[in-house]
Amino acid sequence: MILRGIELQNWKAFENARFHFPRPEAGRNVILIGAPNGYGKTSLFEAIALGLYGKDGLRLVLRAGAAADEERRLFNYRDFLERALNRSAAAAGRMTCRVTLRFEDERGVPIDIERSWFFTEAGKLRLGANGETVRIFLGEERKVLAPPLAEEDPDAWYREWVARTFLPADMATFFLFDGEMAAAYAERDMAQQVRIGIEGLLGLVWFRRLGEALRDYASHKRQQVPRDVNSALIGKLEAEIAVLNAEVQELERRLEEIRSELAAAEPERQALIRQLMDHGGRTQADLELLTRDLADHRKELERAKDRLSELVETDLPLALVGRDLPARLNDRLEAERRREQWLAAIEETRGRIDAVLDLIDAELKGLTPPLAVPQLEGVKQAVRRGIQRLWHPAPEGAADSFRHAHATSALRAAITNRISQGQATAGQALRNLVATIERESKAVRQLKAEVDKAQLYGPELEEKRTRLNEIESRVRALEHEKGSKEALLKTKRTELADRRAELGRQTERLDQSARPARLAKRAEEVAAMLDALVEEALPLQATEIARAMTRAIQAMAHKKDLFRQVEITPEFEIKLLGPGGENLREVDLSAGEKQVFTQALFYAVAAVSGRSFPVLIDTPLGRLDDQHRINVLRFLAEREGQVFLISTDTEVVGPYLDAIRERVSKAYRIENRQDGEFGRSWPVEGYFAGERLALEGIRA
Repeated sequence: MILRGIELQNWKAFENARFHFPRPEAGRNVILIGAPNGYGKTSLFEAIALGLYGKDGLRLVLRAGAAADEERRLFNYRDFLERALNRSAAAAGRMTCRVTLRFEDERGVPIDIERSWFFTEAGKLRLGANGETVRIFLGEERKVLAPPLAEEDPDAWYREWVARTFLPADMATFFLFDGEMAAAYAERDMAQQVRIGIEGLLGLVWFRRLGEALRDYASHKRQQVPRDVNSALIGKLEAEIAVLNAEVQELERRLEEIRSELAAAEPERQALIRQLMDHGGRTQADLELLTRDLADHRKELERAKDRLSELVETDLPLALVGRDLPARLNDRLEAERRREQWLAAIEETRGRIDAVLDLIDAELKGLTPPLAVPQLEGVKQAVRRGIQRLWHPAPEGAADSFRHAHATSALRAAITNRISQGQATAGQALRNLVATIERESKAVRQLKAEVDKAQLYGPELEEKRTRLNEIESRVRALEHEKGSKEALLKTKRTELADRRAELGRQTERLDQSARPARLAKRAEEVAAMLDALVEEALPLQATEIARAMTRAIQAMAHKKDLFRQVEITPEFEIKLLGPGGENLREVDLSAGEKQVFTQALFYAVAAVSGRSFPVLIDTPLGRLDDQHRINVLRFLAEREGQVFLISTDTEVVGPYLDAIRERVSKAYRIENRQDGEFGRSWPVEGYFAGERLALEGIRA
């Protein structure tokens, strides 16, 4: 089943809006719908839930609140719809809103569901059948599908048709959900969620109803059989079974009320916790940790500034003078080094010239005939001038004078190395320091703001704390009552099973030649077989769900070596086992890990069900940390069938969009404008600015 389009008329901020979606093909199955907060993305999610299921879809709508009984649920439904009517349309006298969902089944047959709501001039939902209509169109010819004229409960007929064709309402939460609240599910008793999921995906609810109908049939048939000595006992057993069955049904009803009330309390509790966190509702330990973090970042910022000052005084000037001046300085220092070597060589040989001249003088005096004194002096002067010509003129490349007389040979080499090193490292060091200063400055600002928020106190904050304490007190009381009722229900079910078994043994003793008795016995046997089938099917499917959850968590979790497997006990308690077999759900998982755990449950139930219904998630990354976001997105994109992600402008963007970019087949952006006192939203093809998607060539 794929969703091909959505049409909204006078639904909240959407006066007239149309979305068209392509078939999944070539690995592209993800559809992005982006909008900043307040533009109408959650309104779109709510339209899909109520358009498909009507009143039964209210459990998917967090803003509608949960209800413990039918009367409260009807009140919430009416209240929500009266706030859903577009204000501009109501002001103009258009007192109708409509949601149309266009599907296409596995054979390519179009199925359109059109649900309309009608209001009085005062904006109140009309009563009874005049307040809501559902129309179903099949095929290209749009054949109208409707219940038979003799149908006594048309609403029930439509509900059952939607459940068979699409999904039962109980299972819809595994396909359509708010990602921001997914972590909250991990805080709840998930055993009932798993049981509901298994019964829904196997159709076990119908088996239970069939079993009850068969037992009613058997009781009716036994009344037609002449009573013998066992009649009193059978009658007593039937009376006890009726009482026990009523008690079981009452316990199940009360447990459902408790679970609904707990479910209703959780969104408000989470909202209050977030508000307290946003406005300083942190613990003293949180405040101390924030303060320490702030001090650490301030120290790092000061260290970076000190290093920058040091760089300004040392390497930075060397980098700023350019390349020409240091090159000329190096050349001059090299020339002065050569002059220094030349002068040193002259000085070294100057002391040896006299010894050479003395040797020449001794040798010349031994000549025959001897040289005259003038001749002897002339020869010695000639030799002296010849020796001096060895060092004059100065060698090529030697300086004509010293400009840096203080620079000895060792210091001169150090200067050359220092200039080279300064020029090479100053630029990169400066960039690193600037980046560090920007990063630490931002961290200081953010932490300072959080510390300031954490220190705020006032009447409004105290009121929220008081309300949170009330909710948590009520939740504890409900959890205690739930535990007591579940234990009692288990006992009553055991007693009921024992009475039914005894009734079966007693009815076998009746005269089986009587046709009503045979039919009653047969009906009891089939009912017992259905009970056994349900009890055997539940753990088998629980094992499959546990395996699917394990695969999902391994794919999405950041700390993959922390998780070993998921285990579901016979009582449907879900355990998240670590490497040592410990239950990680009993420790403090992060919000991201809790959301991954819940998404793994939703994925597992959907996968084991074999249903091809689209997955639609509002705010898919709302409570996830950066480490989990890419893993979760990639895992979601790899699911079979359509995956709709309704994202804010801070979620599926940048590197997170890059992770699934090749899987995207369509993108819409919801725009919003304030027209006087009325807000107006509408869809535009494309995504957020700067987030380009190559969608050309994809067929609608």
